[in-house]
Amino acid sequence: MHLDGAPCAVGCPFCYLGAREPAAPGRIVGRRLPTVPSGPSFRAGWQGTTSGLVEAIAKLPYEELAIAVSEPVPHEDVQRLVAAARVRALPVALTTTCEVVDAHPALFAGVSRLNLSVDPWKLGDDPARIRAEVARVCAMVKTVHPTLEIIALATLSTPGFARLLVDEGLLEALVDEPLLDGVALSALKPPPPFCDRAFWLSTLAQLAPLLARALDQRLYLDCYVAARLLAIGGCPARPDLSPASPLPGETTARLAFRSCVYSPTADVVVQSVSELEARVARFVPPAVCPFETRLR
Repeated sequence: MHLDGAPCAVGCPFCYLGAREPAAPGRIVGRRLPTVPSGPSFRAGWQGTTSGLVEAIAKLPYEELAIAVSEPVPHEDVQRLVAAARVRALPVALTTTCEVVDAHPALFAGVSRLNLSVDPWKLGDDPARIRAEVARVCAMVKTVHPTLEIIALATLSTPGFARLLVDEGLLEALVDEPLLDGVALSALKPPPPFCDRAFWLSTLAQLAPLLARALDQRLYLDCYVAARLLAIGGCPARPDLSPASPLPGETTARLAFRSCVYSPTADVVVQSVSELEARVARFVPPAVCPFETRLR
């Protein structure tokens, strides 16, 4: 679930939320909600959307709830979603940034896993600073939530950052950081020109010793690389639910459903969870990634 439904104020140029398109003519997928509520009308709209998401958690066949929080938001709304998941004993993963962790430490009550974004737009490009900041945040969180699993999401966002991760050993250092429980190596969606089949084959060869001792234990590969290039598993099927703006002249909060979180186009935009249930009942993982993988 993406609560904001659109790019956040961090403004990463590669954000897959920025590529999201209207689901159908005349339907506008939700814009970013303000960080600070601006009045009763905003609050009503936000609560309406949150109520729809809570109902979805109660009714849809979730195995795990993953919530993305890109910037500080009203944390009580995140906690409503976490509480709804806990009623069904569902594990909850929260994906966010060091900045949000500092701003909202209360977000992690009841959360099973924290996915911490690591890229130059969030933490800069100084390896020592990145390692220190990740360790600081991990220590702070685990002081309060000692059993919380923390995974670093290291994103191959630029050729320079890829060199830091692979050539200069930042990835291995993060994998071996004792306060982290693991590292997920991710590419952008869609991957930039440098991140093609040749890049992945040479990178995997270079990382062979690290992969031999840490793959799927403390180091996890991107979904499309594992499924489409290495064939070590199928599509993990990560559908996405996010707010959608009301139609012109309407005030009812709507929900946009995507069969893949990275898809720029919503499969369907609905006004009720009951309407979405029939769609989800027929859901199958996408046979083809909804973006150009550059793996051919």
